Amino acid sequence: MKNITIQYHDMEHRDCKYWQFCYDSKYSDPEILSAVWEQWNAGSGHESEHFLKRNVRSMMVGDYVCIDFVWHECLPYGWRIGVEWEEVMGKIDRDKRAANLSKDELSKFLVEQLELDRWRENNSNNEISLCE
Repeated sequence: MKNITIQYHDMEHRDCKYWQFCYDSKYSDPEILSAVWEQWNAGSGHESEHFLKRNVRSMMVGDYVCIDFVWHECLPYGWRIGVEWEEVMGKIDRDKRAANLSKDELSKFLVEQLELDRWRENNSNNEISLCE
């Protein structure tokens, strides 16, 4: 099972901390994010019981979804992956670089972020030497 948590960007953590549920592990993170977006938006015709019983606004750009301890920020086009907990809690400023980009610019930004993350992962245990 994959654990999901919702955090609205304009609400305190204490107001959202019980917005938790699970999805079967057979679903990918992008499938879950798509489903959560649909289920947490009024008028979609697929609203979840979790959303309806809370009587809150629909999910919007700037809100966060956590899948198994990895936070995702909702962007105008897609999701920003790997958001720091301190940012979700408002303890550090939001990374707004992706918020005002066009779809093409955002695609490029996300690919660069994924490439950087992949590089960091592959080089996290390696020492880099500038000497021959």
